Amino acid sequence: MIRRYISTKTIPTKPVVDLAFHHVMPSASAVKGHLGPRPVLINLHGIFGSSAMFRSISKPLANELGVEVYSVDLRNHGDSPWAFPYDFMTHAKDVIHFIKTQVGAQTPVNLLGFSIGGKIGLLTTLCDQVNVTKCVSMDLPPYETPQLDDVVLQNYALIMKIINREIKIKRGTQNWKRMLLDHFKALPANQVNNGDPSLYFANGFYRVKKNNVSYEEEKAHRPIGDPYIDYYLPLKQFPDLLDSVKAWPDLSGKENSGGVFQTSTDRSVLFMRALKSDFMKDDYSLLRKPFPNAKVHEFNTGHNMMVEEPESTLQCIIDYLKE
Repeated sequence: MIRRYISTKTIPTKPVVDLAFHHVMPSASAVKGHLGPRPVLINLHGIFGSSAMFRSISKPLANELGVEVYSVDLRNHGDSPWAFPYDFMTHAKDVIHFIKTQVGAQTPVNLLGFSIGGKIGLLTTLCDQVNVTKCVSMDLPPYETPQLDDVVLQNYALIMKIINREIKIKRGTQNWKRMLLDHFKALPANQVNNGDPSLYFANGFYRVKKNNVSYEEEKAHRPIGDPYIDYYLPLKQFPDLLDSVKAWPDLSGKENSGGVFQTSTDRSVLFMRALKSDFMKDDYSLLRKPFPNAKVHEFNTGHNMMVEEPESTLQCIIDYLKE
């Protein structure tokens, strides 16, 4: 049975899942250029994304830093398992499990997270069960954000209109991919000067394989009379998804009853803030409450700085991790 069409009752609840990942090794010459062992780098993607979002920079990061790079698929994304719950603490526990099983609990690691991946990285940094050296959070802070950026809100609303059949696009018809992308490009939030996140959000409709299930096999299990495109993530099963994105757990309360996460740490953290985004507040003391050694680097971009300023974004990450 194809899981996209099953009920919420059949999506299991799991405290941790084994995350799918993409692994990149540095070149031999890159390793020779660095003295001594260096922390492994783990990339954590944003909402609706997957490990593929780091594909263009994983090899440059591996060679420039002389390190192994792991890009993971978070639960309910990419090729990782679908499971309840969907919250930051659970995501972080998945990453901690990944580090323990794939890298080693004592192995030094650096974390690079974009958007929700940033919050997940920050929570993981607050866990002393793994040896996090540095963490980079790209435009998400360690506190509850009162509102989401327009780029997330508008693209999510369009995705839901398509999967709820308010907008109908038949897969396999001529130019259906272009038609789909045109809908995303028409959103005001995607009409930026130096980059367009339309493809990032539309990509979930292009994906035709999930856990080695082909489109032809998938089509055979579709409801009769429904030939329209669908998103590869189970978004209907997570109606509170956007509230989860805004949240930050109470680490002093019942949510952290097992004491997995500390309320603060001296570990080094870099916050990359997008000044045209609504996610982070001007009061940087809020960042340094849980992370006293935090640094902030500002970008004159919207939330997706990797699209708008790819070169300066990559260089900022490299410079910080080389310090």
